[in-house]
Amino acid sequence: MEQLLVSIHVMKRKNHRSNVCSFTVNYTQSNKANYIRIPPDTSAIDVKDYLIQRCCNKRPSLVISMTGSTKEYNMKSKLFRIFRKGLLKVVQTTDVWIITDGINTSITKLIGEIIRTNPDSSRPIHLIGIATWGYISGVDQLDVHGTNVHYAKPRNVQKDEASLEPNHTEFIFIDDGTRSKYGGEIEFRTRFEKAIAGESFSSENTTIHRRHSSQDWSANDSVPAVLLVIEGYLETIKTVHETIIQNNIPVVLLEGTGGCCDLFSKAYHLYNEYYNKTSISDRTIAESDFSSEQKDQIKNKLREKLKICNNEMNQTISNENVEINYFELIYECIETRKILLNIINFNAHSLVELDMDLAILQALLNATSGNDSSKTTIEQKREQLYLALEWNRIDIVKNFIMKDDRDWKLVDLNDLFEMALVRNQISFVQLFLDHDFSLVDFFENHDKLVTLYKNENFNLTQDLNNPLRSIYKQIIQPLTGDFFEVNAVLNPDEVSHDTELDDEICSCCTITYHKNSSIQHINGSSKRSIMTYMDVDKELFLWSIITGKQDLALLFWARGKNKICAALIATLLYKIKARKDKDPSYNALADEFQNLAVQILEKFYRTDPSACTKAIIRQIPEFGNATWLHLAVMVEAKQFIAQRAVQRVLSDIWYGYIDHTEDNRLIIFSTIMLWYSGFLHYHQEMVERTEQFPLKSFYSHIIFLMLFSYVILCDFFPLYEFQSDKCFENGEINTVIDISNHNISKKSLTMTNNNQTFHNGLHRHHQLATTEIILVVWLVALFCDEIRQVFEIELKSIYGKITAYFSVFWNKLDLLALFLFFLGFTLRIWPTKQCFCAARIILAVDLSLWYIRTLDMFAAVKRLGPKLVMIGEMVMC
Repeated sequence: MEQLLVSIHVMKRKNHRSNVCSFTVNYTQSNKANYIRIPPDTSAIDVKDYLIQRCCNKRPSLVISMTGSTKEYNMKSKLFRIFRKGLLKVVQTTDVWIITDGINTSITKLIGEIIRTNPDSSRPIHLIGIATWGYISGVDQLDVHGTNVHYAKPRNVQKDEASLEPNHTEFIFIDDGTRSKYGGEIEFRTRFEKAIAGESFSSENTTIHRRHSSQDWSANDSVPAVLLVIEGYLETIKTVHETIIQNNIPVVLLEGTGGCCDLFSKAYHLYNEYYNKTSISDRTIAESDFSSEQKDQIKNKLREKLKICNNEMNQTISNENVEINYFELIYECIETRKILLNIINFNAHSLVELDMDLAILQALLNATSGNDSSKTTIEQKREQLYLALEWNRIDIVKNFIMKDDRDWKLVDLNDLFEMALVRNQISFVQLFLDHDFSLVDFFENHDKLVTLYKNENFNLTQDLNNPLRSIYKQIIQPLTGDFFEVNAVLNPDEVSHDTELDDEICSCCTITYHKNSSIQHINGSSKRSIMTYMDVDKELFLWSIITGKQDLALLFWARGKNKICAALIATLLYKIKARKDKDPSYNALADEFQNLAVQILEKFYRTDPSACTKAIIRQIPEFGNATWLHLAVMVEAKQFIAQRAVQRVLSDIWYGYIDHTEDNRLIIFSTIMLWYSGFLHYHQEMVERTEQFPLKSFYSHIIFLMLFSYVILCDFFPLYEFQSDKCFENGEINTVIDISNHNISKKSLTMTNNNQTFHNGLHRHHQLATTEIILVVWLVALFCDEIRQVFEIELKSIYGKITAYFSVFWNKLDLLALFLFFLGFTLRIWPTKQCFCAARIILAVDLSLWYIRTLDMFAAVKRLGPKLVMIGEMVMC
């Protein structure tokens, strides 16, 4: 038993005295539908807007109106499989509304069964039923106000009534005051479909209504619509005629399903046959020059042939005394609007499986190409491209619309390209770019880029003189940090460029399908000022990253320059977004770009090691004077840092200008005897900015750990005389000893005190040990180095420097270890035994932290680092 749970809401309609009640209907099996009950003279535009705002919440890209016979119809299994496959393919590729009569019989029941099997639950299908209120069986169950009700299908449905089809998502009930009478909804349904389609195929429509957001909707917007006919009878002929002649909407008829479809099919083919014979007999006669006598001749032949071919309907069709001459309706559709008629061979014995979704979309393309003689071919192709974008069908563009390369140069693609960008339709963006779409011309006005950000709900206070500055100052720099120098990006001509190094980088990092048309255009235009300069590929790459459009980001990354720096910037932005939005999926995207950076770095290093090492520490003005190494450190890109090229740079930074072949013992000796440093061999070329990336020597850290361990274990004594040589008195120890062992323990302690010959490290030293003094000096130097690191961070504000410093885990560990050491040292010089013992404990814990700190040094070693990272991830889990 089908049941509906109905809750009532009230919406006041404009220009109408009564209210329109909106109901929420929940079927069993988690089905849900909405419906409204309205009088037949209700404004179709108001109903359309109400569905958009309250029910569907999204503007459709295509409307398919289904019609056919009201009698029971059994489709053959092969045809049903083809029809189901084609219909589901249409609704899965674009946002579709399907309109039916809403009753649980015949064609509507068939459609409902197909929609129920929708495999993609994340993409709901809007199935809208328009029915007469008095024709619904058990409609009294729904005639309530302000309460929840259940609709149950009556056990015995009367002859002139029908129950609701349970798979619909929306219903529109037309209350014309009749009972048990079908057809009261036809007039409103015609107006409703025309209100949706608007002027999509009208001669008055010469422009494309563009909407980038599903919420952007107005009564003037039009949506492509098509009428799909299965079988049908006399009323269906009338519906087809109204759809084509009055509403200017294309019709698709399935030949082989019988009834109206077969009749239209025969008339269509016979008309073409007779017309072609007549035109062949007199080739000088143009279509517009056909005489009325010749047209009457074709018409009479068609009438006679239809009588012979269709004995069941010929009397009704040919009888001139009947109120409606259905033959005249058919003939008018074929003669005046043949371009809107689309006949599909749907016979079961056909060896070719029908691609029905393509046939439906092709019908709409035909309507735009031949319905308006005033439109040029370019305008028609532009409208067809818009439809293909709405359906997201790039195959139609390649195979049916833009088959000639010359068409791409004639059609204005600016609005369509912007639509593809906003909707993240990567295949269309790539297709436009492959056909030399000029990004520089499109973004000649920088306000267009600002508009892209505003479409993604970014609030920008626009600088009229320089919109790019607004984007970098208000969006990009707050994400990356103050190290990103905006002036370097906006005034690239003021920054010195290493042209030779750029050529070397591009020669090994170029993507084969990259067309650098934008760069060529800029180089060829000497009239462009600094204020108007913009690397469009880079700007669209950053926009794609910030808005989370990964596919577009990869596309523009492949087209741009400085791929390694761009990939590291993307890694930084994605990790910031992952932390800010608490969305771990961004980390996977960050890893993808880090892997790309590693791959290019490896290839670059194999091609030219010298140029690669220079590039790693070279400032990139296009990305705010950032360097690859700086970005890699900021994002903790251990995989990138572990590469041979980066390791070589780090070694160069450590050695300074000293030749790597020098003996390490001589280098250490020169640090003690400064005069000997003049005898060391140095590189001829200096490594730039060596002071920005300090790296502690592994060996010096090992010496530090050995020194610290020796002090704690062997050279740590009090500076004052204590009355006892133990941290705890005997009484204090005895309180925690079990009572049953009290005498034995007391005797043992007494013997131990009498015979003890050592002092447990509590015998007095008159001054600090030399090793301890060296350790203190070393730790003071490390503390000063941490302060230096804070001030070396390339951020303008002190708060920004401190925040960036503490964003790194190892910096926090360093400060904790330093704090524990100085706390322990302070307690160590305090003249009490308890403080001295606490100092030993604290320093022992501090030593363990310095051992843990060693792991970060190993993480940058290519062989060992990844294993330590894996171990760390396992520990975190």
